[in-house]
Amino acid sequence: MKKLLLALPFSVLITACGAPSVDDLKIHPDLLRKANIECRRLVEKGESSDTEKCNNAKLAAEELSTYVHRVR
Repeated sequence: MKKLLLALPFSVLITACGAPSVDDLKIHPDLLRKANIECRRLVEKGESSDTEKCNNAKLAAEELSTYVHRVR
């Protein structure tokens, strides 16, 4: 519980400073999930998802997926 309370302000600060980096997204899965949802909504609206945040989220998801498959 203490870790969650410490992590929450950091994730808010990360998002307040622009697009989160790939490493930030890999460390904070909740932030990655929110970025993916945001990007999906952009696509559903017919808007471009070619933003730094969406591109970083895509790269982070790919790297995490590769890591999971290597560990197995």
